[in-house]
Amino acid sequence: MMREMLQLRAWLVDSEPELVWRQFVIDPRLTLEQLHTVLQIAFSWQNEHCHQFHEQDGRRYGRPNAADEDVIDERKLQLGQVFDHDRKRIAYEYDFGDSWIHAVELEKKVDGETFDYPTNTFIEGGKSVFSGKPRAAICVAGARNGPPENSGGLDGYFRILDLFEHPKARRSEEQEELLEWLGDWDPTRFVLGEINQNLGRVRVKKGGAGRGGRVQTRIP
Repeated sequence: MMREMLQLRAWLVDSEPELVWRQFVIDPRLTLEQLHTVLQIAFSWQNEHCHQFHEQDGRRYGRPNAADEDVIDERKLQLGQVFDHDRKRIAYEYDFGDSWIHAVELEKKVDGETFDYPTNTFIEGGKSVFSGKPRAAICVAGARNGPPENSGGLDGYFRILDLFEHPKARRSEEQEELLEWLGDWDPTRFVLGEINQNLGRVRVKKGGAGRGGRVQTRIP
């Protein structure tokens, strides 16, 4: 029996020339709130700041609050409702200060049971080798580490990359302090198996949100 899944591609907008991107196979019954969790895990964010999803027509999804009542509740929308046709694209904004903008696009619908998962995902036939249970969200490809949290948006990110691209250049005291703050952060680091181990905590509970069931998720 076919297990219909969404093949999504997400990338950090304007992070070229070395694009930071991820590709997922994901259950359409997950909510937009859970997509937020998936993106946090996959791009190595720490969930320290606010976020919103944006449609091209101006609609916004997130957690409604008294100061911004126009926001549509992301907890009540499933991905299958939002990504209703191929190449449908929305934006995900994380940290309204640094304003990290990610594009998220539906590439196509796939069969989660027969999808050709890369061997280093630790996924076989849509099931995890960690638990043997079908996964609701699987990262199948990508490149480069997400920017460090609180690094000052794209301008700050590019300044950091410049330090790594010119390791022998003479550095100012400020640059030395920045490198110390970065610790062991590596701009090229991307480990599929590690991402998918954490994504195992994102799941559709028995019954599914679309049939009266509840959805459960937790950011590690």
